[in-house]
Amino acid sequence: MGMVRIRHFEFICRSQGLEPSVDKFRVFYQLIRNMGFYSFVQRGTRKTHKSAEELS
Repeated sequence: MGMVRIRHFEFICRSQGLEPSVDKFRVFYQLIRNMGFYSFVQRGTRKTHKSAEELS
């Protein structure tokens, strides 16, 4: 499931004309460990959202 989230993130960035990076990925996802396996979960919503310009 983690690889699907990474690939989806890549596609979204590229469709918006942005270069994917780890820093940008961490804005939206966090690494978790569940029953000995690692995966990514979507971060909760915050009142301060970064715009595409701030991420580039």
